[in-house]
Amino acid sequence: MITWAERAKAAISQTDRSGTVKTDETSVSRLLAVSAVPTEAVSAKPEQLSSVLAVPSPAVFENPDRWCWPYSSAMNGVEIDTFAARLHKFADWGLARNDGETLADKLVLRDRDQDDRRVCLECKHFAGHRAGSSRCGNWQAAGVAIHSRDAQLPADLVIQLQRCDGFNAHPTSTPQGTDDEHPHH
Repeated sequence: MITWAERAKAAISQTDRSGTVKTDETSVSRLLAVSAVPTEAVSAKPEQLSSVLAVPSPAVFENPDRWCWPYSSAMNGVEIDTFAARLHKFADWGLARNDGETLADKLVLRDRDQDDRRVCLECKHFAGHRAGSSRCGNWQAAGVAIHSRDAQLPADLVIQLQRCDGFNAHPTSTPQGTDDEHPHH
């Protein structure tokens, strides 16, 4: 199943570099407004309607993140790529798609707020590929167990934002792929 982010990237890549899309636009001199609901006059003459949905400006191609975070709430390219990578990782772990999207959205907001809390799925010490089979490989520093045999993690804890003394970022868990840009970790 293709995500909305993949559809958006595909749509942007299909337009030419001049920022225009070839259309069969014809001029309609009597059209004064555009209605979301077709009126009788408009629906009576469909041959006079334009097939243009949107014409992006050249600025979109020069800097596609121009109107994205931090200038609006829209995800920028790095955030979209990170979101998609996280969603894939969460699906591998066994999270339902909706739960994975909810968690990935939560992590986007966490990253924007420079919140230092993490989820176990982002840690290089996290082990397990399905709910119910996860373990903490750094259980002593994390304080999750007294004995190695008790280092299993409940599924709810694995996706809970938290501060953990045993956390070490997995290389693919943060935007840009490293923690070097984030000195608060």
